[in-house]
Amino acid sequence: MIGIFLPDISFEIFLVLDNRGRGSYLVANLFFRSEDIQSFSRNSNVAFEEEKQRKGLFIAIDANIGAGKTNACHAIASAAMAAGHPTRVMEEPTHHPKFNHFLQRYYEDLQSGKNTGGGFAMQMFMLCQRYEQHRLAVEMAWGDRGIVVVQDRPIYGDTVFATTAMERGFMTPEEYQLYVDVYRNMSRDVMPPDIFVYLDVSPEECYERMHSRGREEEDGVPLDYLQELYANYQKLLGEMRRRGVRVLKVDWSGFGPPVEIWKKIKSLVHQNDQWYEQLAFSLAKEPRVPITPGTNPTKDF
Repeated sequence: MIGIFLPDISFEIFLVLDNRGRGSYLVANLFFRSEDIQSFSRNSNVAFEEEKQRKGLFIAIDANIGAGKTNACHAIASAAMAAGHPTRVMEEPTHHPKFNHFLQRYYEDLQSGKNTGGGFAMQMFMLCQRYEQHRLAVEMAWGDRGIVVVQDRPIYGDTVFATTAMERGFMTPEEYQLYVDVYRNMSRDVMPPDIFVYLDVSPEECYERMHSRGREEEDGVPLDYLQELYANYQKLLGEMRRRGVRVLKVDWSGFGPPVEIWKKIKSLVHQNDQWYEQLAFSLAKEPRVPITPGTNPTKDF
């Protein structure tokens, strides 16, 4: 045990060992003086009053491969901008120098049915990228400028792909558990989006759209993979609703109209209530992956 004692705050940090004597994790206890707790409570109330005045909005948009998610992000952002809001679209990190390398390995494992580590590498890479995007989105949406931030696939949707990879055998249970452990720690550290928008397109239509856009790396992606992703997305929607996240399911088979979707988003989001703060605590208490491998899809409602 390591103890650090300061005039106002004391820390106790414990290194917990497993049965082989290896360090597993750290536990920290913080002890505050009673007057510090009272001061913290007063400051928290002031901070909450300031938060209620925020003008920004954090919109997370997700969908199956080929649904037209990125185009939807820009279309909805354009509708928000036309309504007088400064906007920022956070696309998937396709321009990252490592993205194509990881994506190629991922699809090679998907198509071969073998696990060479491509699934795990891609999922960990994307999880880290989405986590950084999510943190930045919260900062921008809660900043003084009141920016409407539209994120192209949030950290929650990433779990759909990890779970599907494990179910199809190109992530081992051990790799998946490590992913879950990292996800758990990351999800505790971020505020949720104001609304989670899911673009509903059938797997068959996604398959046609995917091939019509002609990306070489997607040539060998099978239809049944998109069907499994679709089923897992239905689980995700049900679980996010159960946890209290605002979910808007949009029929995107006809690509819009984005202006009406923007209006619907605005009608569902009440920025000045206490829901957001309560939800943040709710998600922090239950930071597990929103879907469980091998279970039946939750019926949408």
